[in-house]
Amino acid sequence: MPINMLTRLHVKNFKSLLDTEILLSKNSFLIGINGTGKTSILQVIDFLSVISRGEGSFERWLGERSWDRKDLTFYGTKKTLIELEIDFNLEGQSYQWNMAFNSQSLKCSTEKIVVLDKEKKKEELLTVDSGSYSIGKGKKEKINFKYTGSIVSGLKKEILGEVLIKIHTFFAEIRSAELLSPILMKKKARESHDGIGLGGEKLSAFLNGLNRDKQEILKEKLIKFFPQIETFETSSLRSGWKKLSLIENYSGNTIITESTHLSDGILRILAILAQLETTESVLVFDEIEDGINQEFVEKLVDVLVDSPHQTIIATHSPLLLNYLEDDTAKKSMLFVYKTKEGVTKVKNFFEVLKSHQDISNHEYDLFGPGELMQRVNLIELTEKIRVDG
Repeated sequence: MPINMLTRLHVKNFKSLLDTEILLSKNSFLIGINGTGKTSILQVIDFLSVISRGEGSFERWLGERSWDRKDLTFYGTKKTLIELEIDFNLEGQSYQWNMAFNSQSLKCSTEKIVVLDKEKKKEELLTVDSGSYSIGKGKKEKINFKYTGSIVSGLKKEILGEVLIKIHTFFAEIRSAELLSPILMKKKARESHDGIGLGGEKLSAFLNGLNRDKQEILKEKLIKFFPQIETFETSSLRSGWKKLSLIENYSGNTIITESTHLSDGILRILAILAQLETTESVLVFDEIEDGINQEFVEKLVDVLVDSPHQTIIATHSPLLLNYLEDDTAKKSMLFVYKTKEGVTKVKNFFEVLKSHQDISNHEYDLFGPGELMQRVNLIELTEKIRVDG
């Protein structure tokens, strides 16, 4: 069955992504030195989700990140428009979405969603321009209502039609857990209907809201990592707060541990496994290996690669990358660097090595993906790319 996924992003004027193209695969692993813009790439993918969610979402999103509107654009430039061109596959069909988002009004001033056929012809599904919109070949309608983000979030389902509804759902259900924090995951939480939160702060409430089947699936996945765990449970407190506990069994002795006393590694693994149950869309993670013992990293990589989700992960871990199959690594490892002007650029890591690094075919066969990354000085590699182009 075809994977619903983003295949290409061309981003202009979002944080360090002044003019950046990103080619994505089913699993994409962003590598590079600190400060090159890997996090900005994760953030712009989450930004696509917020564009689609509707009224009030942007203000909450900016508040969660402690950002102002000026923080959205390239180093706070006065240019307010953020331009995006997104290619994506949905149920076996290719589409493209072009938009210009005004970072002050928090609204897309122009939009176009088209179907891409094999001959690269474009069938228009939605057009927004000059204060009007049209659906398909329908007539232009004046925009006489308020909305934030994409107009898709403000139109009724009967106006959008089946295909645009599916596109809207796909983008609105992108989920990011790029700020996972064990400190936040240990805390009690109120109701959550849309995920575990950027930092995992809604984990206990999200688990509480899972139906029985999904709870069983999650429990089985967790037991594969920690056989001593029998289950997890959540309990309701006053004012809608939810509390999380794990139940373990050691030689017949049952031990119940509240989340405040759980190890950081167990909480991170539980949160990542839970995130897989939040959506059928794209999932975004940052440094999933943090605080997790190396024996569990391989299992975690397998879970993510084998899942039906597209995953986009920033990592500094050669060990994690070594657990990738060679064919997967060659497609999915993306080298992120900055130009002399501070602009984030992205290239396939193995193509960069062939173009700018003296590595023999024997070394490609001898070393794993992470070992190859370790053998390369990424700072020197960046300088070579800047010089060679």
